[in-house]
Amino acid sequence: MQTLKPLIFLAIISVLCSSSYCQRSKTSTQITAQDLKERMNILASDSLAGRLTGAPGCEKAARYIASEFKRIGLTPLDQEKSYYQNYEFSEKTFDSTKMEKTHAANVIGFLQGNDKKLRDEVVIIGAHYDHLGMGGRNALDTVKAIHYGADDNASGTVGLLELAEYYSKNKKNLRRSLLFISFSGEEEGLFGSINYAKNPLLPLEKTQAMINMDMIGRLKDSILIIEGMGSSPYWKQLMDSLKHDNFVMRYKPDGVGPSDHSSFYRKNIPVIFYFTGLHKDYHKATDTKDKVNYEGEAAVLDLVKRSIDAIQSKPDRIPFTLVPEDTTKKSTNFKVYVGGVPDYGYDGEGLKISDITPGSPAAKAGLKAEDIVIKFADIEIKNIYDYTAALGKFKPDDIVDFKVKRGKEILVIAVKLGTRSSAH
Repeated sequence: MQTLKPLIFLAIISVLCSSSYCQRSKTSTQITAQDLKERMNILASDSLAGRLTGAPGCEKAARYIASEFKRIGLTPLDQEKSYYQNYEFSEKTFDSTKMEKTHAANVIGFLQGNDKKLRDEVVIIGAHYDHLGMGGRNALDTVKAIHYGADDNASGTVGLLELAEYYSKNKKNLRRSLLFISFSGEEEGLFGSINYAKNPLLPLEKTQAMINMDMIGRLKDSILIIEGMGSSPYWKQLMDSLKHDNFVMRYKPDGVGPSDHSSFYRKNIPVIFYFTGLHKDYHKATDTKDKVNYEGEAAVLDLVKRSIDAIQSKPDRIPFTLVPEDTTKKSTNFKVYVGGVPDYGYDGEGLKISDITPGSPAAKAGLKAEDIVIKFADIEIKNIYDYTAALGKFKPDDIVDFKVKRGKEILVIAVKLGTRSSAH
């Protein structure tokens, strides 16, 4: 992985952002499937080489995002009038043999509200723009090839840019201010959002809410998952007030989850996380732009926009609530690895598996995609929280019976548990 000293990193971005790569977009001021596709053609292209944080392809993506922020009229908040918030993180977190640090940047643009009483408050709209580069540690395949990350998370990034352009052209209607943040370092451990939460450019106590978009490009069967619902009692009221008959809504209470909203929830900020679910191409080289449902994403963004409209114009502050521990903390308290990817859109009893990682304990034992886990050893599994809590009771190399529904059959499959690492 290429690393750059901070000043060199800034210099390269400054020089190359004047190049032809940071082209002017032909997008309209409305949110359309065609605009999303045009932006996706850039962010999920060969030339960005999978946007690995700290690598040249990710820097190209940062330049493109910054050039778009400038073109559409967002204001930089950095004292040097830069759209970049530079930071670094240690590779030693994942590999004790590595001593070097990776230099990275969040890309941040600002739109000021017009209400004298509310414009000092801000709504953060976020999406991470990094991915896995050529694969490696976090990939769920073994091929060394560009991992395009079209859904994860070019989809959220193009959505953020579309929303930024829309609100820039309609800013006279803004009461609160909007802060658009495109994070890097998410795939390595939420480093970009953690850095912003520790070093905010605007006071966190003035932040009304954080709206996160991660993997919103593969809408299927109209299922839209919204996490963070337990972080404020207002969210249920908000969602009930919005017309969303064209979606099958799946509400999740979690404030802590596998994306950047977690960093803000931990700072007592209400969060909403929009997500269209995992799929068989997740963290694989096959997550390509041709598989994105652009019409579906445009529909998701229309709902996101309407939720932003309500949040930024709400006359009073949104209250924050902690989500009960049993839905937010169990999921990380285990050391074993199975290799079945959960179906987060499943709303029935048990844990439905959406995909099986090749070579994993699940694959070796014969578990299959679409299996529904209903019992783990002697523990009844009603939902994903029961499952992750059950995992915490076992250790690597234990052999555990999985009781699963497979179609109309009930099967018992013995699985030898593997070791959970940063790759899982």
